[in-house]
Amino acid sequence: MDTIGGINIIPENDPERIAALERYQIAGSQKETAFDSICRLACELFSVPISHISFLDADTEYVKAEVGMDGLERIGRAEGFCALAILQPEVMLIEDASENPVFANHPYVSGETMIRFYAAAPVITPDGFIIGTLCLIDRTPRKLNDKERELLQHLARVVMEQTELRNDNINLVEQRDRFIEIASHEMRTPLTALKASAQILGKKYPEGTGMVAQIDKSVQKLSGMVNDMFDTMRLTKTSFDLNRTSFILESLIKDCRDHIRLVGKKELIIEGDNQIKLSADREKVERVLINLIQNALKYAPSSPIILQTETLPGYVKLSTIDEGPGIPADKLPLIFRRYYRLDPKGIQTGLGLGLYIAAEIVKQHGGEIGVISEFRQGCIFWLTLPVAV
Repeated sequence: MDTIGGINIIPENDPERIAALERYQIAGSQKETAFDSICRLACELFSVPISHISFLDADTEYVKAEVGMDGLERIGRAEGFCALAILQPEVMLIEDASENPVFANHPYVSGETMIRFYAAAPVITPDGFIIGTLCLIDRTPRKLNDKERELLQHLARVVMEQTELRNDNINLVEQRDRFIEIASHEMRTPLTALKASAQILGKKYPEGTGMVAQIDKSVQKLSGMVNDMFDTMRLTKTSFDLNRTSFILESLIKDCRDHIRLVGKKELIIEGDNQIKLSADREKVERVLINLIQNALKYAPSSPIILQTETLPGYVKLSTIDEGPGIPADKLPLIFRRYYRLDPKGIQTGLGLGLYIAAEIVKQHGGEIGVISEFRQGCIFWLTLPVAV
């Protein structure tokens, strides 16, 4: 349907207008606080019960943010009022839709929605394309004076500015991720060569074993960081390929314990049933557990480290427990975010990717991961994984 009340809703430049909209990658995107806040502000400023921000492509009106519309996300382009609002660069004003010849019989006017007042300011790109609207709606007739129209247009410009900022952030993240992907890929070859050279040196010059061991340790650490970067880039585009097998938890715990003895020079205390059979990617689950245990060693080096198991319906719950300094309450919601480092200015090292990757691995197994901690009261990282049927 290309008309509303006999009015053609498809402007001559619609293909170019839609192309301009697509540049911003916003049509159909998830709700975002910044746009929600603009709608709430509009309702407060104009004392209306309903406000929304919409973007229109060839067929659909996408509701990016709304107040008073019960979570509406999209409607057909020809179903709403905004299809007409994007035809002009000025505010579209309907003081009483029940008396408007175009909208008097519209379902949103004659039906339960009972729209009477409608005002929409177009969201206009810097190069002049109208890609959306900021709308005010009331169920009683109203007017807007010139100052109010100007204010509504100003808010629509704020919507466009926020859309620009959002797009800039998306582009910056894509550029950063592309750089990391290329860098991590290119660094793998020289790291492999460096590790091989260190091994040759160790065999040729036994008297330098300590120095070679230090080189090898540094290479291993750098390799781990490169692998984390590479895996993170894969996770932004797709998911890990899981090689699921059935295995007894005890064998996995043994490998983790051996790793801790070698790296941390301390014992890992095991509590609970370790004879549970898991259905998971053994290598990736081991990576998750070692990451959690290494974090405990890093932040609580003098604390005993406990690995606790608990059987749940269809799952096993694994927890690493320490008596270290704990995590402040305001940091807990951030702990599994990509690139987040708990102590970025302190002595701790790393890229802030380990817990992010661990969380993604657990989620892709269909499990959950979390943390329980109080500042100066120790820390419990827990995760659940499916057991073998």
